[in-house]
Amino acid sequence: MEELSPQGALLALCISRLPGRTLPRHAWAAEVLVEQLWACTAERAEGDGWLDVLVPLVGSRGVDARRIRAEVWALAQEGALVPVGVGAAARYEVAEDLRCTAICSTLTSEQDRVVDLAVDQLTARLLAFSKTASAC
Repeated sequence: MEELSPQGALLALCISRLPGRTLPRHAWAAEVLVEQLWACTAERAEGDGWLDVLVPLVGSRGVDARRIRAEVWALAQEGALVPVGVGAAARYEVAEDLRCTAICSTLTSEQDRVVDLAVDQLTARLLAFSKTASAC
């Protein structure tokens, strides 16, 4: 597996912390993750290093959905994410042999909290989505 881009490595790290180490292939799931990372990082003074990593994923009008989907697709092409399931059960799983890149191994405690917060926010939205979908 090739070295991941900083953006891809950050997304892979976050996905590896989601329940089941999986990301639903809903178009909005990865976008919510980046949105939460951006919001949490922009609030914190120590976030400056990550702003450089996140800027390519965030346009002038918010998250850049095309760029985020391209990063997720690149992760799948490189073997870091494995597509599993079809239809409503379609998701990406983190590959078992995913090697942690520099961004993953050099997290400060503040950055680790930002990742956890972003993952928690996405998990809450996915849970709410699944409850709404099952109620229909």
